[in-house]
Amino acid sequence: MPTRQQILNDVNLRYRNTFTTDQKNVWANEEELELFEVFEIDAPPYAFTTVAGEELYPIPQEVDIDKIKVVTYQMTDSALPPPPVFREVRFKRNDDNEFVGQADLWYTIISDAFYFNIPGGSLDDRVIYIYHDKDPQEWNTSNLSSSPDTPTRYQEILKLGILKRICAARKDAQMQSNYDAEYEQKINELMWRMKMSEPEFITPVDFMPSSPRLYRGTNWGRWPTTSP
Repeated sequence: MPTRQQILNDVNLRYRNTFTTDQKNVWANEEELELFEVFEIDAPPYAFTTVAGEELYPIPQEVDIDKIKVVTYQMTDSALPPPPVFREVRFKRNDDNEFVGQADLWYTIISDAFYFNIPGGSLDDRVIYIYHDKDPQEWNTSNLSSSPDTPTRYQEILKLGILKRICAARKDAQMQSNYDAEYEQKINELMWRMKMSEPEFITPVDFMPSSPRLYRGTNWGRWPTTSP
């Protein structure tokens, strides 16, 4: 996987410029943040364990509450097989008018803490996973020898994004337009590829006729006939 410096070297080869590395780091940071927003790149899930009777847990610095996707709670013990069962915890806003039952599993955010409503009360050592989007590490002169957080499949788009920002700063409208067109094309191709790789139906769908009038014996989909 290329380093940040190798990415900047490739950018410089494609479009000669006199901008400083510090300035290009600024553009790389802006572009990387945009890519992480567009593609919603996952961070490793954050995990912590519950304490018996405790309902409030501090929000970790690693987690941006605006980027939380799913929260799951361990419903069964893990000491013996089979593996523990996890269940999704629904999020409830403090200002929701919807009735919230105490027997339901849900969480909300109070100030800088999570509040978990766990039916029967929380137990010791049950795992809560927080799945969330990742924030990329900032580019700077001290980490150019390491690889960026942008996955390899998105790095060509990252380069094009830096290139079009350089062209915009140089008022090179023609080259900016060229890079921007290629940039948008690659984003659209990746988004389409990702969409096509998803299952068409995320839940089972029953296509069989539900009315007894629609079938008789093995004549599926045919209206029954009557004898004269």
